[in-house]
Amino acid sequence: MGIKLAIIGAGSTYCPELMQGLIRRKDSLPLDELRLSDIDESRLNIVGEFCERVLLENGLEPRITRTMDLSRALDGADFVVAQIRAGRLEARIRDEKIPLGFGLIGQETTGIGGFTNALRTIPQMGDIAAAIERYAPAAWLVNFSNPSGIVTEYLLNNTPIKAVGLCNLPIGAQERIAKLLRLPMEQVRLETASLNHCGAITAVHVGGTNVLPQMLDSRMLAQAAEQDSWIQNYRPIIELLNAIPNDYLQYFYYRERKLQELQAAAQTRGEACVDIETRLLSYYADERNRTVPSMLAERGGHLYSEAAIALIASLSGAAPGYHVVDVQNRGVIDFLPENSVIETSCFVEKDKITRVPLTVAPGEALRSLLISVKAYETLAVQAAITGDRQTALRALACNPITADLDKATPCLEEMLLQNRSLLPRFFPQS
Repeated sequence: MGIKLAIIGAGSTYCPELMQGLIRRKDSLPLDELRLSDIDESRLNIVGEFCERVLLENGLEPRITRTMDLSRALDGADFVVAQIRAGRLEARIRDEKIPLGFGLIGQETTGIGGFTNALRTIPQMGDIAAAIERYAPAAWLVNFSNPSGIVTEYLLNNTPIKAVGLCNLPIGAQERIAKLLRLPMEQVRLETASLNHCGAITAVHVGGTNVLPQMLDSRMLAQAAEQDSWIQNYRPIIELLNAIPNDYLQYFYYRERKLQELQAAAQTRGEACVDIETRLLSYYADERNRTVPSMLAERGGHLYSEAAIALIASLSGAAPGYHVVDVQNRGVIDFLPENSVIETSCFVEKDKITRVPLTVAPGEALRSLLISVKAYETLAVQAAITGDRQTALRALACNPITADLDKATPCLEEMLLQNRSLLPRFFPQS
């Protein structure tokens, strides 16, 4: 008996990557039904038809439903993948461009851009969660919708459904580290003290031994930097934290540099993605095409499908294993609240996620950053639920990227105004 999988936001150009993950595991994770749902019927049909061709080309013939009706997509599903973008790329572009005019970093998941994204996304995820509770109460929701950590914090603390957040960055880091160590990925287990898009790898376990101290030895680090430009670029942060940082720490520790780079850029990342998606949709629409194109890598999300389908395989019982996921803290990071959502290593098996205790405590620099950003995330959820401007401003005051009231106050007001139609809680009827 195979699984019933629903994908919400199936008009995303990422969706064919999920098909690749299903194809790789077709023998161990049989797929009985695939439900594809999106609010954009045109994109749903283009991407959905392409996904069907890709599956058929690889010998998979599940029952496939394409629908704009959320209840139909969810009915009796075993697993739900949420990959929605509230406001689409147009809203992302605003998130990236508006802050630059106020001297703040414009980015889709962190800073005030990520904050506004959360305000838009949380109400929509609330509707999806309510539908899951009604039509698929036993289902697991795997959330990819950005900002993943904040959205998952909302889901786990404000809804009764089974949810877990996921990001492709940890598996990407695992791949990079395994390559440096010249080992298969499955032999490398990461220990993280992190929130989504904020934190660091504090231990690297190989055969029961933490090899990170050796990796961070000055001589070894210099050699690694010669092999990997990423390590070269992040070396000052690595040495500061004595840990391997998440990519997004550049926005915290190189704020002025990143601001200047974004202000000088010819276009935002969102604007670049519009062009990439146009080309991808044109490729998907061609009925002759039955393989996922290499250009999809330009869209980002490296190893996205591997992370998502591997996690579903573990939750189904088909392939138990370790995953870095977004879950409630429950004592893993002792200086953060129990119900706070963190990004940490877990052992995942059928219907069960077990957190792996940290063996290496984060240093003071990382500790202080995690405390402040978690305060920001907690208040961000409250702001999204209540539509309260003062709560929103308090959230931004906690985030090191936005903690400048002269900039954050007018920028917040402009961000709210430009998103007025998508943020009704902030504009109640008089």
